[in-house]
Amino acid sequence: MGRLDEYNRRPGGSTSSGRNVPLTTQVAIAFGGFFPQFGAAFFTFGMIFWWIFGAQADVTSWYQFSGDLVHVQGQALTCTDTGMSVGGDDDTRGTPVYKTTYGYEVEGGRYYEGECYGTGLSFSPGQVVPVEYVADDPVTSRIEGSRKKPWDAWVLFVAIFPGLGLVFMALGVRSNLRKLRILKVGKTTRGRLVSKEPTNTKINNQTVYKFTFEYQDESGNTHQVSDKTHITHLLEDEDTEKLVYDPGNPANGLLVDVLPGKPKIDDHGNIGASGAAAAFTRAVLPVGGVAAHVAVFVLLYVL
Repeated sequence: MGRLDEYNRRPGGSTSSGRNVPLTTQVAIAFGGFFPQFGAAFFTFGMIFWWIFGAQADVTSWYQFSGDLVHVQGQALTCTDTGMSVGGDDDTRGTPVYKTTYGYEVEGGRYYEGECYGTGLSFSPGQVVPVEYVADDPVTSRIEGSRKKPWDAWVLFVAIFPGLGLVFMALGVRSNLRKLRILKVGKTTRGRLVSKEPTNTKINNQTVYKFTFEYQDESGNTHQVSDKTHITHLLEDEDTEKLVYDPGNPANGLLVDVLPGKPKIDDHGNIGASGAAAAFTRAVLPVGGVAAHVAVFVLLYVL
């Protein structure tokens, strides 16, 4: 369990310069692993439902129409089927959601037009409709019983999915960046397996095990580091396993063979470059997914 490479011979407090970690390896480490990838997938696909449902939910009517309202008779101008529906199943569409444009006059004869949505609320052009508008803001109006967006506010529950995905992704990337910092400034050594315990988790029908290794820092003090994996041969293929520990906090160690991105460290402590394809594969969901939905936001609300 002795020192592994010449990098360890630098002064103990000299941690500012650190190892050179190639960019592709940094990217692979930062976005590799379960939580960044799972979180990115959950966020990316969950946001599709957000744009379809959550972004088109009526979240303003409850307060916009909570004050004094004026009720007048208006006239339906157009009424179209949005293609959306509430209820139904694979064989039955459910109740259609209609979009209606309407016109109305307020006190003093001023004419306004508006649009609203309603589930099963269909009108013929020219049909008289009951309109309500805010007393001190006649532009804010709707047909009675309708809403200002295609969906009721209850569909906002879909925000849970991209929200959880974003949390998982952020926590995973933050953890990986901490590991990357240790990899840059850390000292290498080798550890001996002291325990292997099965967990209650399975990945691809393979049990995830918790491995605990014991190692010594350059001062001879003994520490332990644990990590979990279902690819057990990564930590069982050698008598001792390669580790990197933080010289500022020697109890904080990393098992190299199960690090996100699987960086390679040679016997001199140098870190090899991950392939561009490997870096791209790990970054495409976290970076591409977020960028795609930022672009959708800009298209819908900025441009």
